[in-house]
Amino acid sequence: MEARLADQIVSIDPYLIPADTKEHPWWSHKAYILVRVETKNGFIGWGECHNLSFREKAIVKIVQSIAPTLRGRPAGDIRVLSNSAFNNFGQQRPGLDVYCAFAGIEIGLWDILGKRLGVPVYELLGGKLHESVPVYANIYSPFPQSAKGFAEMAALQVAKGHKIIKLYPFNAETPISQGVKVLEAVREAVGPNIGLAVDLWRHASPNRALEIAAAMKPYRLKWIEDPFSPSDPKSMRYVRDNICQPLLTGETLPTRREFLGLFDERAVDIINPDICLSGILELQAIAEMAEVTFVQVSPHNSNSMALGTAAAVHASLGLSNLCPIEYFPLFETALDHVCDGRLPVKNGLISCPTAQGLGINFNDNAMEKYKMLS
Repeated sequence: MEARLADQIVSIDPYLIPADTKEHPWWSHKAYILVRVETKNGFIGWGECHNLSFREKAIVKIVQSIAPTLRGRPAGDIRVLSNSAFNNFGQQRPGLDVYCAFAGIEIGLWDILGKRLGVPVYELLGGKLHESVPVYANIYSPFPQSAKGFAEMAALQVAKGHKIIKLYPFNAETPISQGVKVLEAVREAVGPNIGLAVDLWRHASPNRALEIAAAMKPYRLKWIEDPFSPSDPKSMRYVRDNICQPLLTGETLPTRREFLGLFDERAVDIINPDICLSGILELQAIAEMAEVTFVQVSPHNSNSMALGTAAAVHASLGLSNLCPIEYFPLFETALDHVCDGRLPVKNGLISCPTAQGLGINFNDNAMEKYKMLS
């Protein structure tokens, strides 16, 4: 009983690190939402919420609203607290904002549990199947980039050791021939042995997706991602049945319930649930469901390359159906001024962590100015 009392949550505090406002020819990092959880016996865990663009302040408010319902309860009761967040606080109808908010808290609770027991988080999840996890380099840019610009950026990441590059050569207005020229330039720049993937970012109709896929056939893609919203599994299955490339979707879906239709329809080859939207427990549950229908899991990770990436690595080390984790090399040092322990990428791989918890240590003094007051 004394141990459970000492393990009680005493505080849950959100922190908001603003988006980078410096002009950058490629992309400046978005805002990061971090959560600090502390227990009565002095253990501190850090988690991260997936930031839905333009809704970061709303997610912070939800973290602050959930916090009073969890304070005073044992930090190790992660499943109980998760159930309470979705069924009591969320009233069985939580939106994406609530899932993002609680994922940050839940990740922090796992960090605490690992530190309290003196082990890395992945050991609490059943251990590892892999000595390292592969990552791919995402070279998205919100600004118009030329074919030459895409090629140079891809070549830069390959020179840094990345083996797979994901790019966005199409938007809703891009002529197919123009997007293909981008892909052609990138393939020429990186050579035949580097994996390429294309994200359509949900802009296409099924017919346009088929046209784009046919035009990209010579480039031997690792996958085509998100041709449209995954809300209609039958349409997704139609596309999958009529393209030669593997099909990937799922970053907008928070729980196994939303993925079920995709699995039942055999609509995709790969899914990409987001660790800071679904949380560690739910991501593993989704992955287990996916394995039954021979679907692979490539965790979505447009979060920080420090904490979000560490959480994704720990959650993924035990997955038998693991595909590469998403990684944004342009932002890998964005939080180095407030934390240490970031997992390095070498030759497209992140080695199995050894530190207790998630292994990312934040400087409370450096973080103080980012603390959000109720």
